[in-house]
Amino acid sequence: MEKQSSLQLKDGSEIAVLGGGPAGSFFAYFLLGMAERKGLNLRVDIYEPRDFSAPGPPGCNMCGGIISESLVQHLAAEGINLPPTVVQRGIDSYVLHTDVGSVIIETPLQEKRIGAVYRGPGPRGLKEKKWGGLDGHLQSLAVSRGAQVVRERVDGVAWSDGRVQVETRGKTTRAYDLLAVTAGINSAALKLFQGMGLSYQPPLTTKTTIREYYLGAETIGKHLGSSMHVFLLNLPRLEFAALIPKGDYVTLCMLGEDIDNELVKAFLDTPVVKDCFPLELRQNLDEAHACQCSPRISIRGAAEPFADRIVFIGDCGVTRLYKDGVGAAYRTAKAAATTAVFEGISAEDFRRRYWPACQHIAADNTIGKIVFFVTRLIQERRFARLGVVRMVAHEQGVEGRRRRMSTVLWDMFTGSAPYQEIFLRTLHPAFWLRFGWDLCMSLLGIGAPQRADRLGRGEKQTDFSALGKLYQPGDVLIPQGEVSNGMFVILEGQVAMMREQGGQEVFLGVRSAGEFLGEMAMLEKEAQTATLRALSPVRVLTVDKENFTRRIHEDPSLAWRLFRLLSRRIRELSEEAALLKQELDHLTERNKDAR
Repeated sequence: MEKQSSLQLKDGSEIAVLGGGPAGSFFAYFLLGMAERKGLNLRVDIYEPRDFSAPGPPGCNMCGGIISESLVQHLAAEGINLPPTVVQRGIDSYVLHTDVGSVIIETPLQEKRIGAVYRGPGPRGLKEKKWGGLDGHLQSLAVSRGAQVVRERVDGVAWSDGRVQVETRGKTTRAYDLLAVTAGINSAALKLFQGMGLSYQPPLTTKTTIREYYLGAETIGKHLGSSMHVFLLNLPRLEFAALIPKGDYVTLCMLGEDIDNELVKAFLDTPVVKDCFPLELRQNLDEAHACQCSPRISIRGAAEPFADRIVFIGDCGVTRLYKDGVGAAYRTAKAAATTAVFEGISAEDFRRRYWPACQHIAADNTIGKIVFFVTRLIQERRFARLGVVRMVAHEQGVEGRRRRMSTVLWDMFTGSAPYQEIFLRTLHPAFWLRFGWDLCMSLLGIGAPQRADRLGRGEKQTDFSALGKLYQPGDVLIPQGEVSNGMFVILEGQVAMMREQGGQEVFLGVRSAGEFLGEMAMLEKEAQTATLRALSPVRVLTVDKENFTRRIHEDPSLAWRLFRLLSRRIRELSEEAALLKQELDHLTERNKDAR
């Protein structure tokens, strides 16, 4: 039996969170939720001086702003919905651009499961405030569970009688039982811990570039649509570049080895990049941006991101290489909260329960470096770039065709799957047989380069920002008898459950926003026992079976939420059965009296 830590959170314990971005808000949200399940009443203070409702630098958190497909599903399964007021544009595909051709890669379900967001409401000079930011939304979720936001900058951290004392710029001090550091790596806050005798060493970083261009929603719909545009170009030091449509703006994100102005200019001067912008802007891309920042990103995680009563979470601990930083914040924050509530707050507790989650991400990043090394080899060879375009075009050309290269690229560029999973997919013999064939055809010069037709992609969409898929009243989501490989989470609207009996449909009940659909059929691998039909305009998000079951194994709290839902449904059925029995008994008594 494992030894229990002497450092435990108790009823009335006080926790400070240094930084109110996604990692801090996720940590506070999950900590308070788990504490409630355990019967603990905790005080949680989030120290965040920035105002995430203010455009430009005051509310900026220097992020490319893509919420990965897998994270959107995880949040939906947690009951956390990203509303259209936060998602500037739902992404349903991406366009892979090279100098030898471009090709569109569609999501198999034709569903918007990637969100383009701002961390604040938008860039400097925002012409009209239409949205909220992701950070403000997550912070409001934490506040709804009881967290308090302290709008002060922390200027000092020290030990005080065995607890962690926080001192603000206004010279107020308070001692806490636990300090969660979620300040990121572009903050001076990490310097506060240098004299505390910790073994913590900050992550290794490199510089990147993020720019915002104002185009207007109509122009973005015409030139970029609801696609993320990714570039595979032979430019030294450039690992990844993308154009991400967001409302009236498009975000340019460039990642690699110390991105500087010279590399940015070389990228913007590339014809295939200029082709993505309207003609009147193409000659002025280097000056026309509305906002620019050059944040540092982590390329190797921190050493010892924990101590007694202190834990480093998110970017200042470990994050995914180049992708899915918000997803890494979600995972590490939840692991840290689980450790603090159910295990303890000593260094050994965090080493035993929190550190494995960090190591898992770090190990996956090592595989990611191998993946990007191979990508760099492809970028440097024209015939290899053409081979990739040819293979993707072949896969996308016929519905139902196995999309091996498309899936690899989709998950690599969107951050929807671990690098290990991506790497293993490339080892399949069929992958290399097809890729080898396309490489040979490219070397022989057989076949013309592909070009993606992007015109008008966004013009038919009425709600760019809504994630998921929209069904109109009367539409069937899942027919009775179908075997589903996933389940639905209702984001908006109501769905009726109808069962066909004796040639007629019998009404079984209604499911509303926040509830699951088809989860039992998915888990039991059985056919759907009822038809699910939209009663009103309904927006749902599909959660893949593989994705969901993997998270159930990794994160028991998701199973907890599913069990609570099923328990409630069983209770409702029991109550309905009791009412039916009462009515039956009443009818029986009436028949006796009639005789």
